[in-house]
Amino acid sequence: MSLRLFLSMVAALCCVGLFVGCKPMATARMDEEREAYFLDAKEKLFAEDFSEAVIGFEKALEVNPRNAAAHLELGLIHYQHIHDYAAAIYHFRKMLDLRPDHMMAGQIRDHLERCKMDFASSVNLGPLNQHTEARMKRLVEEKDGLLEKVGQMEGQLAQMREVLAVQSQALKSARQQVPAAASPALAGQKAPSGPVAKESDAGVASEPSTPGRSLAEEKYRKHVIRSNDNFYKLAQYYGLGLKAIEQANPGIDSTRLQIGQVINIPFPTTTASR
Repeated sequence: MSLRLFLSMVAALCCVGLFVGCKPMATARMDEEREAYFLDAKEKLFAEDFSEAVIGFEKALEVNPRNAAAHLELGLIHYQHIHDYAAAIYHFRKMLDLRPDHMMAGQIRDHLERCKMDFASSVNLGPLNQHTEARMKRLVEEKDGLLEKVGQMEGQLAQMREVLAVQSQALKSARQQVPAAASPALAGQKAPSGPVAKESDAGVASEPSTPGRSLAEEKYRKHVIRSNDNFYKLAQYYGLGLKAIEQANPGIDSTRLQIGQVINIPFPTTTASR
């Protein structure tokens, strides 16, 4: 064999190798789509038998794990028909990894972002919502309870203001009835020894409740209920019998006394000091 003939053969072989090595990507894609399982899966897809189509494309991937066309078809089926967004995200990513310059790469990236949003919205937040709902319910109940207590305290405050107004008016009337000559400041004269209107430290108004009437003519005096008051303690404080206080307040439940409530205290025959 001559040297010239040998060099010609080497050049021919190099040209063939160069042609084979530069096989266009379109040819590789055509080879992927001509695979038997792939073609069978396409027929199932056209017949809208999506479950069988998925099986066929997965078999095509078993034959060739780098089959980008099969990944694309699986991604579209899971996204558009089965709504398995996690599987769609997986196959779209694999397809972009294998064919980043695919003619549909931009559209696939859009599908991928939509899949992510749909997957996030499909996550079950039931336990979180139930916990939040239960907490909101407790807060509403606590708010209603506080509002009820505020209403009760406002009612008690209104009663106390009313009692204080009555006591103030009675005290003013009692002072006006004392003769000017009875004042100890006038000519050294001694003041009358009768009871003087005052407010005791136990919340009782001991002045006459009706102007013009003395304490001896009054049957009851008023007592404003304070914290921890009950008929038994009041009987001890005023030197009375328990039944006397109960009879002076018919219809009042001694176990449900409220702060600011006004009750009757009968005058004892002998006033007991605390």
